Amino acid sequence: MDKVTSYAGCSSLLLALLLVGFARPCQSSLYHPPQPVMVYHAGAVLDGAVPVSVLYYGAFSPHQKAIVADFLLSLSPRGRQPHHGFGAPGPAPTPSVARWWETVDRYVRKAGRDPPRVLLASQVHDEGCSLGKTLSRLQVERLAARLGVAPGGVAVVLTAADVAVEGQCRSSCGAHGASAPGGAAHVWVGNAAVQCPGRCAWPFHPEEGFVYGARHAPGRGGRGGETLGAPNGDVGVDGMLINLAAMLAGAVTNPYGHGFFQGDPGAPVEVAAACPGVYGRGAYPGYPGAVRLDTVTGAGYNVVGRNGRKYLLPALVDPDNYSCIIMS
Repeated sequence: MDKVTSYAGCSSLLLALLLVGFARPCQSSLYHPPQPVMVYHAGAVLDGAVPVSVLYYGAFSPHQKAIVADFLLSLSPRGRQPHHGFGAPGPAPTPSVARWWETVDRYVRKAGRDPPRVLLASQVHDEGCSLGKTLSRLQVERLAARLGVAPGGVAVVLTAADVAVEGQCRSSCGAHGASAPGGAAHVWVGNAAVQCPGRCAWPFHPEEGFVYGARHAPGRGGRGGETLGAPNGDVGVDGMLINLAAMLAGAVTNPYGHGFFQGDPGAPVEVAAACPGVYGRGAYPGYPGAVRLDTVTGAGYNVVGRNGRKYLLPALVDPDNYSCIIMS
């Protein structure tokens, strides 16, 4: 049986993270780069019901697990909020996690398939780190296999801050792949709060390799290299959610390496990586863009999910005009 090593998502987020220091901004009055065309390579995508099972490897607090679970449950909510066209116009509602995921739906529809409905199937905990605290990519795949996810689903392995995974920080912050064509997809994302927050938890931590000016104030959302406050008060897990969102988008639209991407199949740029470092309007290298700020904490976010929880999610490429879709 051929093995799909795609860790295609690896390149997906890695490109976004490693290139952000000199990547093109999505909008600029000085430079307008060519649009990031997403090509469909006629391969499978994940469609219909997409069960997602999560393995927390290492120590995760109940609060941290709730942040993750609420995000996953927000992607395909059972009920949509009705739109009322009467009365005086009020302020524009904050974009939702589900609205962000609608772009992934559009890609799947473009492939002629039913839109994906993400279902949180199970959550499993391995607090004792049964395979140790230094993992190879093969061991991560074995952990994913423990979840017993059927084809068409996604096994998610999240590793704690004190667990080191092969290539973490040095070459990736997360990855996705599949053990075989047509089999279950798997996603891995690590908590980088201790190991490399500037690479894998930006913009909640100063970006590695970026020269900051005299002003540097977390939570202010300004320019000149300023960071944002983490919307759920946890730099590591809020950073994980950025990467998890990107990996899930890649796993659904390019699960086996022949879906939607641009560039070399060996190093594909996927739907969540073609607008690197873009979270709000006016983004440029080292500045995530103008995002919403929590009125109490000052933390930055661009979407709201289940239980009113706030998240900062990366811009995705529009499947029709290939612009960067910014939640605003």
